[in-house]
Amino acid sequence: MKRYFLLHPWRTFGFEAIFFTSSLGLGILAGLRLAEIFKIQKLSPPTISLWQFLFYFLVATLFLLFTIYFLKFKRGKGIFFKGIFLLAIGFGNLFFFGLWLPDFLTFIVIAMLLILLIKQPSLMLHNFALIFAIAGVGAGLGTSFKPEMVILLLLVFSIYDFVAVYKTKHMVRMAEEMLAHRAILGLIVPQKMADLKVYLKEVEPGGRFLILGAGDIVFPLILVVSLIPQGIFSVLIVALFSLIGLLASFLIFLSRKVRTPMPALPPIALFSIIGYLLTRII
Repeated sequence: MKRYFLLHPWRTFGFEAIFFTSSLGLGILAGLRLAEIFKIQKLSPPTISLWQFLFYFLVATLFLLFTIYFLKFKRGKGIFFKGIFLLAIGFGNLFFFGLWLPDFLTFIVIAMLLILLIKQPSLMLHNFALIFAIAGVGAGLGTSFKPEMVILLLLVFSIYDFVAVYKTKHMVRMAEEMLAHRAILGLIVPQKMADLKVYLKEVEPGGRFLILGAGDIVFPLILVVSLIPQGIFSVLIVALFSLIGLLASFLIFLSRKVRTPMPALPPIALFSIIGYLLTRII
């Protein structure tokens, strides 16, 4: 398991907080836009049951694990992971930009973005594309769930995150495979400004870069967006507490003697839930 070396820990957290907050902020804007569209068109948001979501996640995870452990053709793995990555980025950005732009312009923007990601995959471009994708996916799912259901999801996936990193370790293996094929479904956090310009081929497991998984942002964002019907105050409170959870996760990481990959979602989920409970009291 690779180790991380942090020469500038608080500068690193500053980048991490900026990326995290940008994803939440854009996701909230997208959620507000969706709520406005539903209101104008007099439509009800689509709903997804808890069991449907868990079933789709299980199928996707098993498919990824099968590819990692049983597909021996290295080039085939690379094409597969790159395809999954580009599909996720394309879908998320399509949903986000489609809320504001005409279909024709949206497709042009997404096509240009995907071409750049294939031809010149820099760290800055990667994070830019993923932040908008997270915002789009989080906003779409957030309108489909009730807050109470998202709380259950946060609890379930916090346990899953812990088991997948420390027990089965398949989450670490998946992350390493994605890194190896430059198809990283996570935000890459540098330690200095100059590293924002590096290309993904320079990003190795461990070393001077941290990876904040997309799921560590998407799940608190889903909760935040699900609270939009309750008012912007509740939205901002839970968003703030999720950021405090990110800080708690980083402090736990710093406190460890050997800094290896750790699950970031449990502390983020814990503080997000505390924020939600606070909104019910106030």
